[in-house]
Amino acid sequence: MKIDKPTTASLIGAFSTIPYEILTRVFKLLGHGKYSIYELTSLVITLNRPDTILGFFISVLIGASIAVIFYYAVIKWFGWGNLLLKSVFLSLQSWVLLEGIFMWLVEGCNFVPLRPMGDYYSQFFSVIAFGITMGLLTQKYLKN
Repeated sequence: MKIDKPTTASLIGAFSTIPYEILTRVFKLLGHGKYSIYELTSLVITLNRPDTILGFFISVLIGASIAVIFYYAVIKWFGWGNLLLKSVFLSLQSWVLLEGIFMWLVEGCNFVPLRPMGDYYSQFFSVIAFGITMGLLTQKYLKN
């Protein structure tokens, strides 16, 4: 049976958001953040009302897109070597880009009060977990 690799890659990206959310919730419970990733991404649509369910759907779309980009751009062009390093690097680059867009769109227009610095650190460490999860799942389900 032939596996549809772009679809599998998008599912990997969608599932990789779950550990990301869990880790940001742990940081939030420990007082190192104001929003989990699902709440934060929902603010792009709602502007000032964080909603976990809406954020889940947005995060899944973003995670799936990042994983498909990872599959086509990184793996097809640069090969399978150092897969975890590549996935973490792409995840961090995506986070910087998306964080800039978020700050420009939501925080820059003063819809949401500025977040504490701990929120950025929790997002940073959690996006590394996203990259590791995406790399491990990609290696397991798409390499062969």
